Amino acid sequence: MKVKYNAPHIFEVAPPLHHVGQLVQSYTTVDRTGKFNTFDMMYDEIPTVGKFNKSWEECCMDAAKELWKLGKPIELFWSGGIDSSGALIALLETKSDSDVLNIRYTQDSIDEFPLMWEKLVKHRNDPLPHKEMLVDTLFENHDIIKVTGECGDQLFGSDALHANLDKHADDWENIFSWSNNNLFNIKSDTPVDTQENYEYKKNQLAKVLFEHVDYSPVEIKTIFDLFWWCNFCFKWQDVDSRMIFTFSTTADWKSTISFFNTEDFQRWSITNHDIKHGGTWETYKQPAKEYINKYIKDETYRKSKTKEPSLIKILAGSIDIEYNYEYRQMRRKRPNIIKLVLEDGRYWRNSDKIPQEVYESCLKI
Repeated sequence: MKVKYNAPHIFEVAPPLHHVGQLVQSYTTVDRTGKFNTFDMMYDEIPTVGKFNKSWEECCMDAAKELWKLGKPIELFWSGGIDSSGALIALLETKSDSDVLNIRYTQDSIDEFPLMWEKLVKHRNDPLPHKEMLVDTLFENHDIIKVTGECGDQLFGSDALHANLDKHADDWENIFSWSNNNLFNIKSDTPVDTQENYEYKKNQLAKVLFEHVDYSPVEIKTIFDLFWWCNFCFKWQDVDSRMIFTFSTTADWKSTISFFNTEDFQRWSITNHDIKHGGTWETYKQPAKEYINKYIKDETYRKSKTKEPSLIKILAGSIDIEYNYEYRQMRRKRPNIIKLVLEDGRYWRNSDKIPQEVYESCLKI
């Protein structure tokens, strides 16, 4: 039986793929080439490129048109960031008079892109409190299509450029000389690994990477190439559905869609690897910012806008205590949190025992 989602803690021993997830900060790591998955996972296969020459804007408009063809009202999660702002423009530019678009956002969204809010958003919907953003009832309402800005980061390489700006052009194998905190993105509030554990994780990571770089459709030479490939291949599925499986308590995923999860966006990413940034954090996602600027003239946003942790703002704002390591660990252990979801819709929570025959049917033989 194919697996839609599994929490990493259902394994007694973390497979090597888990350490790749630590490299790119992926909670649940899925290999989209199919080589290293422990379970028989559902995943979006990486498309062949062929003769592809669409621009970023064309990909955006085509993605929006396909969403409207579903014939249902759309609820867009808008953070004010680059990805969801591009999705908002495309949906507005392609909607008919009879199409319904609701925009779901918070005060943080206004603060991040006040000019877009002023021009396109404020007369449509009011901002919501953080606690109302990721409610189960919304995801369970299949009469509405929920659209997120997810997978945009993975097209461009996520935050690898920012975290390792001074190293991004180095040979990719240099990562194995990095310190524990730098290699595995250890947060300041996270307990420090022992040197022995760090060496073990590094060896497990090497087992995957030295083989896996050969499967990339883009030649892996630099650290930026590697981080893009790991995000594009290993983190894609986690990001595509994390709002549901990781940050809500429902298993209903079928009417929530990541705007940037299309084959054309993936083809664009593969064929335009050289224009994802201009060597600085400010030029990261520049093609997407140029597209937005065509409709919302904001030179500061176009030149200087950088990625912000929009989802973390929602999560931190929705609780009354500090959003730290202890809270994250406590939340993941709650009885009602989803730990396994199958293709046929069956699911188990932390409080449930997964039948041995179900577990074994999911394993890749």
